[in-house]
Amino acid sequence: MQEYLKENYSSIDLEDESEFKDLAIMDSDIGGKEIFFTAELHGTMANEQLNMKFLKYFKEKTDFKYYLCELSYSDAYFINKYLDTGDIKILEEIYKPLKGTFAWNKDGYNHWKKLYEYNSTLPKESRIEVIGVDIEHQPINAYRFLVDVLPDKEAPKEIKAVIDKIKSTFNDLDKFDETFAQCSRELQNDIKEKESIYKEYFGEKFTSFNLVNLNVLNQIEAYKHKDDHVDWDNTRDKMIYENFQTLQKELPKGKYYGQWGLNHTFQSKEKDKMWFAAYLNSDDSIFKDKILTVIYNYDNCEKMDISENGRYVPHKFAVVYPQIKETNDLLEGDLNIYKLTGENTPFSETPMFNSIDGKELEASMLDFFQYIVCIRNSKATEPLNDEYN
Repeated sequence: MQEYLKENYSSIDLEDESEFKDLAIMDSDIGGKEIFFTAELHGTMANEQLNMKFLKYFKEKTDFKYYLCELSYSDAYFINKYLDTGDIKILEEIYKPLKGTFAWNKDGYNHWKKLYEYNSTLPKESRIEVIGVDIEHQPINAYRFLVDVLPDKEAPKEIKAVIDKIKSTFNDLDKFDETFAQCSRELQNDIKEKESIYKEYFGEKFTSFNLVNLNVLNQIEAYKHKDDHVDWDNTRDKMIYENFQTLQKELPKGKYYGQWGLNHTFQSKEKDKMWFAAYLNSDDSIFKDKILTVIYNYDNCEKMDISENGRYVPHKFAVVYPQIKETNDLLEGDLNIYKLTGENTPFSETPMFNSIDGKELEASMLDFFQYIVCIRNSKATEPLNDEYN
């Protein structure tokens, strides 16, 4: 195992994000793939540095079109608006409701500014488009979207009352938390009854309008399962996959890249949990065997956490597979990438561990992912402040 890993690794250099000699180890695995995932544990500074490096690498090597993100559709919509215009106020507005969550951090916020700069260097037809397939964790941003996409023309009289209620719900922020769920249920029922009228009124925006409202209701349903991690993960990831299917059918063909929370990118079922990438890699999926996953391990790192009183606090942590740690301890460099797909790989026979209890699973590590980056000595990301810096 140790000999294999020493022969199948490379040290990643973050000094130059546009130099890819260090990632050439991956070149032979890219052909025939259509979805490329990197996978993080949230809250660590190296995550976004690696994300930008991999994003540029996969863009250069595959010319992927879609940046598939662990974001809601509404957040992605406004980020795309920001990427089109450079208007920082759009970004600031959708970040406001993120305060108190892991997403309220400097690295994530600055990532979009870097993506804007990078996208501006690409020809218009090659620019990256953000695709959000998560549930609507921040309903206020969902309603911002529902109002933003309303056509200028007067709503038909059959649906006018419901459309007006969307506007009044969004505008009355003091009562928003009490009223949005009822408004979304009424809207969903009205769409079911009068779908053809809504379709004619919204035109090509009907799918996204309907999807965002559905995911406001999905959020309410999913959060009922928050105290049972198996139910929560299964409920949410099934919704994510269904959202992806809805959008993928309407999007022009293109490849996808995205950096997600670690387990969402597992290509096989993990005991009782069916993750997003496991759905994508299932027998009835058009993406079966067309996914490449790079997961991150962490050794002697820090991550940003949220304390019980809502304060952001850094704490030390390590999540690293023993086989990787054993070899990585013998090597220099704080960012080493290991190829698990090389000739005579032992990883096709190495059992995967269950994330929760550490017990061995029947499936091998290679059934879940193809590369591991071992991150050493990374500091925690820092929370934003109210001035967005």
